[in-house]
Amino acid sequence: MGERHKTVLAVSPDRQLAGQREAALTKAGFYVVSVHTEAAARYEIHFGRCGVLLLCHKLDRAVREALARDFHRLCPEPFIVSVLAHERDHYPAQTHACVLDSDDLSHLVNTLSQQLAA
Repeated sequence: MGERHKTVLAVSPDRQLAGQREAALTKAGFYVVSVHTEAAARYEIHFGRCGVLLLCHKLDRAVREALARDFHRLCPEPFIVSVLAHERDHYPAQTHACVLDSDDLSHLVNTLSQQLAA
């Protein structure tokens, strides 16, 4: 995997959650671009912000589906991580990894770090 896979496009309407995730991932060596709207995420995807797409559980289901489809279609070697509110939460079919929402962000960081090492 190239340097591009250190780039994380994190999409969350919750600015506090986005900030916490961005801080944890940045500390782990990732370059994080946080956006809070579907329009901002689409802009980043369509202009080549590829690597890892991180979808928050607080996004509307249809928005998660649409963003995952676009990211999967437009990005070479896409890797999509869905943060789930609970174990049975819905996630897009294009998702490569799921993590449960938690104040402990180590599982999220480990999931992305393992992808980078692959």
